[in-house]
Amino acid sequence: MKAFATLSVISACLALVACTSAKPVNMKESRRVVGTENNVRVDAEIFGDQLAPSVTVPVNYDITNGRDTTILIADLLPESSYDPDTQIVTITIGSEVPGQEFLPRLIPIRPGEKKSFSTAARVLIANRPASPWSPRPSALRLRVNFLGNPAPFEQLVSIPERAVRDPELAAKLFPKWVEGNETVVTNTLPMHWMMAPEQSTPAAMPGRRGRPGN
Repeated sequence: MKAFATLSVISACLALVACTSAKPVNMKESRRVVGTENNVRVDAEIFGDQLAPSVTVPVNYDITNGRDTTILIADLLPESSYDPDTQIVTITIGSEVPGQEFLPRLIPIRPGEKKSFSTAARVLIANRPASPWSPRPSALRLRVNFLGNPAPFEQLVSIPERAVRDPELAAKLFPKWVEGNETVVTNTLPMHWMMAPEQSTPAAMPGRRGRPGN
C-alpha cells in the first residue's frame, strides 16, 4: 500500500468529525426522519426544533446496509445548505466528490450491518429572510452520500488518519468516486425559524390619549 503524506492540522480539525459512534436512533422519537434508496436505509433523530441564521443542530443517525456488498461512508464533517425556493435546510453526510488533495477516511458498512453515528451540523443561512413576512426556513432533512462499490477505494478504508494528502490518488479516484456515489435523502421535518434581533419588529406603542380638545 502506498504511503500517504498526512497533515497534522487537517487531522486535528477532522478530529471533530461527524462520524462518531453513538447509540442507535430511538425509533419512538417523534422528531425522526427516514430515507431508503436501493437497499440502503437512513434513520435520523434531530435534536431541537429551531433554525436561525447561525445554529448548531445535533443529529444521531443510523445507516443500514441491506445489500449483498459493502458500502463506504466518507468520514467528514457534515455540510448544510438552504434552498429558499422550498424553504428546506439540507444536512449532507459524506461527500459527492473527493478532495483535490486531501482524501477522507472511508468507513465500511458491511452487508446486513447497521452502524450508528452522532454529529452536530453547523447551519449558516446567508440568504436569510429579509423581513418577518418573507418566506423563511421551515423544514430540515438529511442527505447521505455513500460509495456503492468499495473496490477502487480500498486504500482509504478504515485508515488510522482522518484524512491523507495525496493529490495523485485524488485525481485518480475522482471519476470513480463521482461515478460510484449514491445518495439517500430523508423526508423533511418541520422546524421553527428564530429571527435575528435586527429582523424583529417591535410592537407599536399606543398613542397617549389626551383630553378632548388637546
